[in-house]
Amino acid sequence: MNYKEETYASIMEALNECTLEDTDLSAAIVIVDNEKNTVRVFGMNMDEYELPVILLEAAEEVSERITKEMKNRTLN
Repeated sequence: MNYKEETYASIMEALNECTLEDTDLSAAIVIVDNEKNTVRVFGMNMDEYELPVILLEAAEEVSERITKEMKNRTLN
């Protein structure tokens, strides 16, 4: 199985867990179409008002991790 297939399988497994009865798991999904210049956002198993908050928190965490990685890089 290649990287794309492994990633897809992992995503599907995680999404499937969001649909189980009495689960505490939720998902926020962002689909970007660069050709059409569109973005679609989906929330699974969460209230509508939670989605923007979760996306903001996720963006902040990713930004912090990338910034930390960039600071730790050395030029060769």
